[in-house]
Amino acid sequence: MDGKSAWMWISLGLVCLLIVVAYLAIYYYNESLNYKSLYERAAADLKRFTMPVNILIDYGNGTKVWYNNTAVPRETNVLMATKIVARVEGTTFPGVEGTFVTSINGVKNEGNRYWIWYIWSKDKKDWDWGPVASDKYVLSEGDIIMWRYEQF
Repeated sequence: MDGKSAWMWISLGLVCLLIVVAYLAIYYYNESLNYKSLYERAAADLKRFTMPVNILIDYGNGTKVWYNNTAVPRETNVLMATKIVARVEGTTFPGVEGTFVTSINGVKNEGNRYWIWYIWSKDKKDWDWGPVASDKYVLSEGDIIMWRYEQF
């Protein structure tokens, strides 16, 4: 095999390699566009079925943890929203009373200290006591709720 023939085969091999690489690049580019489209549709669906709320957990010892823009299902209640961001235990009372929260993230009601929930009043610019049990109050988009471990 002479030098000219060797260069011809090397050139032919490189052209074939270039064709394969170009094909793969086009294939994976089209796949990325397809997955991007699927992702955007899924994100739009998720936005339709969820809403953002802000949740504050005040442990009563100076530790306060915010969970801002937490995506919760529409028509969810305060208790279910809290369970998305924290470990919550409670006792359910049959009938209209609802669930009494007994522990959040391992901090349990003890003595005269209990978990109480509040909702931010945009009109008063202050916290209001939750008007009903946490599993009975349905949240609206943008609501701000707080759980505070406090003494009674």
